[in-house]
Amino acid sequence: MKNIHIIWIVLSLMMIGCKKNVSLENGDVIMIDVAKDGYSQKEIILQDFMDVEYIALDSSDDFLCQGQVLAVGAKIIVVRNDIQDGDIYLFDRKKGTGIRKINRKGNGNEEYTIAYNVVLDEDNEELFVNDVMQNKIIVYDLSGNYKRHFSRYEKARINQIYNFDKEKLICKIEDDNVTLGKSTFIVISKQTGEVVIETSISYKEKKMMKIADGGNLLMFYSYPSILHFQNHWIFSEVSSDTVFKFSPEHDRVPVIIKRPSIQSMLPEVFLFPKIFTNRYCFIEKVKKETKFSTVNLIYDRKENELYEYVLYNGDYSNARKINMADIGILNDEVIFYQRIEAYELVDARNNGNLKGVLRNIAVGLNEESNPIIMLVKDKY
Repeated sequence: MKNIHIIWIVLSLMMIGCKKNVSLENGDVIMIDVAKDGYSQKEIILQDFMDVEYIALDSSDDFLCQGQVLAVGAKIIVVRNDIQDGDIYLFDRKKGTGIRKINRKGNGNEEYTIAYNVVLDEDNEELFVNDVMQNKIIVYDLSGNYKRHFSRYEKARINQIYNFDKEKLICKIEDDNVTLGKSTFIVISKQTGEVVIETSISYKEKKMMKIADGGNLLMFYSYPSILHFQNHWIFSEVSSDTVFKFSPEHDRVPVIIKRPSIQSMLPEVFLFPKIFTNRYCFIEKVKKETKFSTVNLIYDRKENELYEYVLYNGDYSNARKINMADIGILNDEVIFYQRIEAYELVDARNNGNLKGVLRNIAVGLNEESNPIIMLVKDKY
């Protein structure tokens, strides 16, 4: 058998409603050989297949921040500082003007010690703050007034929360019990925290994305275990060889299968899906060694090929590479974001390396301005 690193398996019973280039609707499974080294190179321009929106955040004294995006709504964008000082900033998405700064950091029943991630519910005008230190989700209105909290998960902690629909949140549960043999995902009520749906990914032996020397943690690698594409959720677990989609009908179906099995590899080579679009699947291959060496891969559905890629921002005239680190479920519209520091744009402007709307934005900046937020949306 030829050493082919990707094979398309067509699940004939699922070929209902098939649409060109949209693999999550036709049941195709991508199989990837992570033992393979050396890939063909592919250079792509972001604007060729994605729409881009830039937001120049208000840089007045009350709203100076580091611009780490927590949530994006139709009207509001929510950010915080990297340093976890408790400040949560609300900006107008269209104009970038500051709306409000909230800080409920503390040890009280109505406070959070860390705003690990946040869900914005514009319909109900609420913020859901995931405090992983206190293992609870605290709900505030958009003025920062406390409304309620959920803290009923005694044996495990909620690692990630996202907007499932108007009434529910979807969450990833982390359990330190390495003998459990499964990774759990739950859907809970926004009002009570009650679990209404539960599903899990099974595995033989727990694999960890950290390197330790005795009791000293040397390196830790974080990854997104929940992604969203169209009306499906994507679930992954480092100890499993399979990435699943979770449909609106609550079916769990394989999307990506890696080989050889993670259970047989030493050192382990992990595979993390990062972004799904109508044409591409962006994937990160990570080898568990001292510095967690990574390879950025892209699966092209149109060509049925896997490449190592370089992604460029077409609003730069000098081929500016895009770092895919700033990802996460922002809303059904926005796939990922990038934070562009003001001093970088000022420098690029002074050197004549900007064009289009980004050049116009840079004219009004100085090196101390807030970061510019680039929101990336599927074009098709």
